[in-house]
Amino acid sequence: MYCGLCRQLGRSFGVLARFTLSYDTTFLALLAMGLAEPEPEIAPGRCPFNPLLRRPTCRENAALAFAADVSALTLHWKLRDDLDDERGARRLLARGGLLLIAGAYRRAAARQPALDQVLCRITREQARLEAAGCANVDQAAEPTAQGLAAILAALSPQEGQRRVLERLGYLLGRFVYLADALDDLEKDRRAGRYNPFLLAGGAAETGQLRQRAKESLYLTAGELQRAWQLLRVRRFSPILENILTLGLMSAANRLAGPAGGEKGAD
Repeated sequence: MYCGLCRQLGRSFGVLARFTLSYDTTFLALLAMGLAEPEPEIAPGRCPFNPLLRRPTCRENAALAFAADVSALTLHWKLRDDLDDERGARRLLARGGLLLIAGAYRRAAARQPALDQVLCRITREQARLEAAGCANVDQAAEPTAQGLAAILAALSPQEGQRRVLERLGYLLGRFVYLADALDDLEKDRRAGRYNPFLLAGGAAETGQLRQRAKESLYLTAGELQRAWQLLRVRRFSPILENILTLGLMSAANRLAGPAGGEKGAD
């Protein structure tokens, strides 16, 4: 799946787009193929960056094309957010990145206009909450939760499945936001940057903040597992369930440990 998405990024947006490949969008492609009726075709292929290496590769399909579009859209809006938030070299990098992916973004937005509008709206809302110093953790996590809800809801035209996917995406987005905020806790404290856990905790010690964050992560992961059980998946259920259950709980335990998670949430 990873190799198949790498090839799809190249087909959709050119060879440089392959360097934006991530496990996040690979998971999205895997879930989309798990829900879709056609069986994905897997065949041996050669890696253009290592021609001597042959490995099983997922062939072109609609799920890979959608994941590639999501990759371009989310990268664009992440860079737009960085352009507003960062200063100095980071701001220049964001500006340069936006110029490099401008063509890819336009093509992806033309194919996924509704999703592009959602990502635009939540990026602006996230920036507004941070600028206002929002100390409500649930409210701060809302834009990311809504964004992933919209992305996952687009994976099925069936109303029942769509509602479950929307809920699953909402909870997954909430978990990702909380995990990132917890992972950045000490770094944000030292730099004086926005972090909802720091604002909500006031003068609380780091250990107390981590305990509260851990409880939020556990509750979110538990709800997510219940939503997952309602989803009708045609294939790849074991690996998807592993990621959404054991993987998330492992990330929560690591991040909420005494020293936090140096490697962050996978």
